Amino acid sequence: MTATINDLSFVRLKVPRLIPRILIENVKGRTFTADQFYEYQDRNLKNPFNYLYALIDDQKKIHGFIWCQVNDLDNVMFINTFSIDKEYWHKGAFMPKVCEFLGGLKESLKCPTVWWMTSNEKFFKKYSFRKSKICLMEYN
Repeated sequence: MTATINDLSFVRLKVPRLIPRILIENVKGRTFTADQFYEYQDRNLKNPFNYLYALIDDQKKIHGFIWCQVNDLDNVMFINTFSIDKEYWHKGAFMPKVCEFLGGLKESLKCPTVWWMTSNEKFFKKYSFRKSKICLMEYN
């Protein structure tokens, strides 16, 4: 029987290569390959500002992951990447679980705010995210 989203748990991941490649490859708009991601995470295992969590079931199977970093100057948390198996997508039904997890992590790390870049503003507004005063600019 497939676990529901509420049966899954976030756990800190110390072996990045346990994340199924497909979860990395499914991230829309990513600017890195799965191999680059694994190598970066391997290099940053001891970085106290790099946080990689897996979303697992009771059999320890990984169904998703979230990667964030905390700026050590102002303690702002940046969500770099989130991915979840399509079977748990259900039009965003996973978001309350993600928001609950981020709220706890934000509190435990004493972060004043969490920033998450997205191309889908309407989706995030449904879950208490608001548009930041800061605009992301790109220079090529």
